[in-house]
Amino acid sequence: MTPIAPTIRMMSWVEANQLKLYSRGLILEHHGKSYILNAGTKDKIHVFTHGITFYVLTINQSLNYIGLDAYLPPEQEAINTIFLHSERQIVDVLGRRWKRMSPATMAYRLTSYLI
Repeated sequence: MTPIAPTIRMMSWVEANQLKLYSRGLILEHHGKSYILNAGTKDKIHVFTHGITFYVLTINQSLNYIGLDAYLPPEQEAINTIFLHSERQIVDVLGRRWKRMSPATMAYRLTSYLI
């Protein structure tokens, strides 16, 4: 996996309304296309590519959750996701030392849980 740094921005109210969302989410822009992220504005977001697929790792240590979304262009939404929503789930999947892992290691390990 190769880390990349695409543009990530808050969606406009018009975009949120078109998607029938009640709040504005985040949009990732990569190679001229826009992708809807499953991430909050206070999350740490790391993006990686592998082949034509790219992966978005979302980490929020204060709320104890981690998510990994796989995107396959040109699909605008994630084609596969794993979301660990508690400390216990994170430890079960990544181990007790998960907070010391690099984002790339976390993403690599989580890809094995994507179908």
